[in-house]
Amino acid sequence: MDTDPTARTDSPGSPADPERVAVKRALRTQLRARRRELYGTTEGARRREREGQQLLEHAAPLLEMIATAAARSARDGSAPVRVSAFHPTPTEADVMPLAAALARSGAEVLFPVAAGRELDWAVWDGSSPFMDSPGRGFGKEPEGPRRGTDALSQVSLILAPALAVDRSGTRLGHGGGYYDRALRHAPEEVRIIAVINPDDLLPTGTLPRDAHDVPVPEVLTAAGLEALG
Repeated sequence: MDTDPTARTDSPGSPADPERVAVKRALRTQLRARRRELYGTTEGARRREREGQQLLEHAAPLLEMIATAAARSARDGSAPVRVSAFHPTPTEADVMPLAAALARSGAEVLFPVAAGRELDWAVWDGSSPFMDSPGRGFGKEPEGPRRGTDALSQVSLILAPALAVDRSGTRLGHGGGYYDRALRHAPEEVRIIAVINPDDLLPTGTLPRDAHDVPVPEVLTAAGLEALG
């Protein structure tokens, strides 16, 4: 998922720090350039496909967790187990094999859709095609039922995009602030996992963190599932 790289990166109602905005903008430019070098060629696309399958293998504990919860929900007749994912750009980690596996496990899989300054969330059935988003700077969206801008308050697992994450859990997004706002709806006990390329996991302290930036406690890459902090 990509969003408008020209959007403000400060939190709603707070003044932007011009120096910090410039630092983040420069980092995004560098990170996007590196991603294009690694994944923007034919060989890079093959590498990304291989890493997508490795990522799926490392996600086995997550699939087991969700499949168990979904089976219990179906047995008890309780609310469906919901998870959120994102439709990646061609240079982001390929989370789609995992998203499809989660849908097959019985989870209701939600994807972000453009809705002003907040993200709405739509259900993907695991096989239907994605459509171009009408939102400026957004990628593709499913056409399933909408669950509202507060849908993350009802999920058990959040698979979040990022341009990079450092080992302290600082996440650098695409610049619109959409996920930082959306993650504030998440319940305290939910697992939030950034799904990134292996080279997008950076040393502690590499990325600047503002007060409104929501840290992520885990990352999933082709190299494995790893706790941070």
